[in-house]
Amino acid sequence: MKYLSLIAVAGLVLAGSAQAQTASNNQNNSSNIKAQLNAKIDNVTSDVSATAAAIGNSFTAEGSSLNGLNNYQRFFGDATSNLSTTITNVTGDVSATSAAIANTATVKADWSGAVSNTQYVNYDPSAVLNATVYNVDKSVSATAAAISNSATFTTDFSSLNSTQVNTAAVNAYANTTIAGVAGKVDATAAAIGNTLTVKGF
Repeated sequence: MKYLSLIAVAGLVLAGSAQAQTASNNQNNSSNIKAQLNAKIDNVTSDVSATAAAIGNSFTAEGSSLNGLNNYQRFFGDATSNLSTTITNVTGDVSATSAAIANTATVKADWSGAVSNTQYVNYDPSAVLNATVYNVDKSVSATAAAISNSATFTTDFSSLNSTQVNTAAVNAYANTTIAGVAGKVDATAAAIGNTLTVKGF
């Protein structure tokens, strides 16, 4: 399938996998992170994706087994994403996303032993989306998402302790004009301080 993707990404990413060992991640970021994408797209015969993403600290670990995992993330900067786009005459699906994330951690494993997660945010993640979308044969998704602390653990474990502290303002703004769509339309503005998801046990 042909796929058109326009992406502006700013952030710090550390990814890893482990098997039958311990993993420790310590990330500190006091800088401002900004992503800006201005896109005008017309006459596309497949799917379209336009994304502006600003990420302060990101950690991903995926594998079969860990004896223990410690994640510490501290973000004291500003994360700002801004997407301004006009998308017209598309035969496939359309996705327009502006995402500002301070701290994010994702762990996928069969077993992780003792898990400790600590995340701090002091300053303001802000996501802005201005999108105009016309004449789409399939579905349209338009999203502005600002998140301070996010952690997802899909694993079995012996113990899990999580601390998430957000003292920042979290702002998500979506201004959309969408018309002439044959499929489903989703328009979302989401501002989240702390979110923790645990599954797989």
